[in-house]
Amino acid sequence: SVGLLYDSVQYSIFSLVLLLMKLKVSVLLISVCTQETMADIVFLVDGSASIGLENFQQIREFVSLLIGNLEVATDRIRIGLVQYSDTPHTEFSLNTYQNKEDILRYIQNLRYKTGGTFTGQGLEFMLKQHFVETAGSRAQQSVPQIAIIITGGESQDEVGSQAQELRQRGIKIFTIGIKDAKETLLRQIASEPYDQHVYSISDFAALQGISQSVIRKLSIPFLLRYCESGSIVRDFSIENFVSLGRKDGKSSCNETAQADIVLLVDSSGSIGASDFEEVRKFLHAFVDSFNLKPDKVRVGLAQFSDRPYQEFLIGDYLDKTDLHQKLNGLIYRRGGTNTGQALTFIRENYFSLARKSVPGIAIVITDGESNDDMEEPSRRLRNVGVFIFVIRLGMGNMEKLRAIANIPQEEFLFSIDSYQELQGLKESLRNKVCFTVLLQSEGNRFYLLCFPFLVFMGLLNVNLKINTNQNLP
Repeated sequence: SVGLLYDSVQYSIFSLVLLLMKLKVSVLLISVCTQETMADIVFLVDGSASIGLENFQQIREFVSLLIGNLEVATDRIRIGLVQYSDTPHTEFSLNTYQNKEDILRYIQNLRYKTGGTFTGQGLEFMLKQHFVETAGSRAQQSVPQIAIIITGGESQDEVGSQAQELRQRGIKIFTIGIKDAKETLLRQIASEPYDQHVYSISDFAALQGISQSVIRKLSIPFLLRYCESGSIVRDFSIENFVSLGRKDGKSSCNETAQADIVLLVDSSGSIGASDFEEVRKFLHAFVDSFNLKPDKVRVGLAQFSDRPYQEFLIGDYLDKTDLHQKLNGLIYRRGGTNTGQALTFIRENYFSLARKSVPGIAIVITDGESNDDMEEPSRRLRNVGVFIFVIRLGMGNMEKLRAIANIPQEEFLFSIDSYQELQGLKESLRNKVCFTVLLQSEGNRFYLLCFPFLVFMGLLNVNLKINTNQNLP
């Protein structure tokens, strides 16, 4: 276990190579693709009457907090701000202010507009008036273009075509929906994958709780990966990190990983028989992507509805043919939904049999609604060292599922609108599981919030702390 706390250390590229070697990742033919942290970020803030003066102050504080943690300068990160209601209004452009202090002073005195909620107009205005060279955009210099949309309600106009045009221009869009803002609207606007770019929170006070996640994504727009000499790579994701393992795309996770994985599947009446078949197809594809052996990856599966059902324990099936036959024979249970009881069940009956020396992974597949408490059972499961991934199917309660998943939730919580989309999650989920396993197998239980910084230790001059932790809270 790593027991060091590094303060204000500048790492070399050699340090990164050592780290990757420690994680048993075979690095082949890597070209280093990086540059100084640069971005053009434009905020589009809802100032309509549905927000309210007190809540608008919360938005002001949130935007100030984000900007306060960014490296703002004309040759680094530039900031623009648009407020919209009945009509959009330029507060300041990307080239208006040269330093962070002037921007924060302006936001402190930002006036609340009130009026209607015409988000589509705001998106179009932002594209045509702010992401242009005359307003300070450096898109022609290949500087990342980022839009952050903060809204508190339904739009009174259409947003799809405007958002699509922004994305087609290479602008990455984050959406933050508060209170009455529906997630369907947020997804219609945001860039994909949605679990990386969409935030949906229940009230304005909760804005502060997502600030560190947003700051992390805005602070690190680059990634080391396979590339041509001199090219620039900007997007961080765990999938990309794992892809460093083999240039042919096959992660070393499949060959060397050791893990005990339990799949916990919602089989309640709210799922439906046809959608349960989509879940079954996903289970087939997911387990097929791992190297099942007694000393490598072992898989167990439980279903739940009114009560949990033991389908097979960890390691019962190591032959994939037998495992697929078992999956084909799964019975759709129907009934109510007691997710908390099921989480307790797998802790007591599955992970009690798991190997103590390898990572434990729980993957919960549910529509999000539960008749019992989920927070305390999930906390107890995490406290025994299990990492919990959650897949929310449909439009179930997102806030409750946030209490189940490990942090950062954008890496451990997936949300999809339909069961047909489930098949597209296999690679993303597998890679994120692999990344967690690779780190944990070396005994290093890092706060997952620090993962992105690990990639950049040898590439950027940053002051950085790495904390170690045996059990995430």
